[in-house]
Amino acid sequence: MEIPKTFDCYHDLLTHHYAAPVFYDALERELSFAKREGNLVGVVKFFLKEQTTLDQLLYFANELELAIRQHDLISRLAKYEFAVLMRFDADIPAAFQSLIERIRKVEKREFQYSWTFSDGTKGLEQVLDELDNPQIIQSSKKL
Repeated sequence: MEIPKTFDCYHDLLTHHYAAPVFYDALERELSFAKREGNLVGVVKFFLKEQTTLDQLLYFANELELAIRQHDLISRLAKYEFAVLMRFDADIPAAFQSLIERIRKVEKREFQYSWTFSDGTKGLEQVLDELDNPQIIQSSKKL
């Protein structure tokens, strides 16, 4: 079965996570707050393999939702891509590591991920470009 990539104005209709436009708006707003207030914003992007079935995708989406903190924001950005906006934390790198470890414990299939953080000096496009940089994308099987 083909995995749909559909969303209404605010949510992905398959996973019920935020749609990409909502995520991008929230990220841009958080980057602006970070610049003004001197705190950090982090983003983790998950890449699932193209052979991922619908059931596997829904399982991953559910486990991701259970693994994040209450104030983090999840989005399904593309067919096999999810992102988590991490905010309100003084130690974003530690929060990122904790999230990855929680996902590794429940997700037995390999996935890839990238992450970055900003104090607001990086703009939206620069943050998104960093997340898609093949040099920083890591495999879940590498510790």
